[in-house]
Amino acid sequence: MTNNVKRFLAASLLSLMPSVALAEHYDVSGLLANRSDYVSLRPTETIKLPSGRLEGVSATLAGTTVDTFFVANWTGVNTFPGYTLVGTPNILPPNPLAPTAPPSISGVFQMGVPQLTPLTQVYYYTTNAADPTGAAKTCLWQLNIAVTGTTCSGTINMTAYGNQGVLCSIDTAQTLVDPTTCQAQVVTIIQ
Repeated sequence: MTNNVKRFLAASLLSLMPSVALAEHYDVSGLLANRSDYVSLRPTETIKLPSGRLEGVSATLAGTTVDTFFVANWTGVNTFPGYTLVGTPNILPPNPLAPTAPPSISGVFQMGVPQLTPLTQVYYYTTNAADPTGAAKTCLWQLNIAVTGTTCSGTINMTAYGNQGVLCSIDTAQTLVDPTTCQAQVVTIIQ
């Protein structure tokens, strides 16, 4: 079978499931592994995260830190998440994520992760959980934390999918990684 037929059959079978469950279980690894099979509005953009101290968010356990993800949904409609996250959830990604007007943040989620540990966090929000790479506005973000000696650094990859005209962005003034703990704060926007 061709990839298009496989996707059609998968979407047909998945449409039998409740939409909330579908949004949480969509195969994120498929989006990443088969990027050339999907409609991408632009190539993946990689942004180096600035270093900075994050205050006010305590660790979940000794030797851990908290990654905090703020998401602004400026699409005008509910969006639905998909994710492959590492660590212990303090707050899961909101599902659905209600729209707000700029410059408001629509939702937040947090993951407790070990300090000084390299990791990758992947999440996306889409306006169409049944077809996030087709008739949808979909933004996928991939946070990558690297550790060199005892210093942390990070990048975030951002990719847009779907054929509904989406703008994916990152608030670079509010997105950063703490170089001593690897604690990250990420502010992303879908519109």
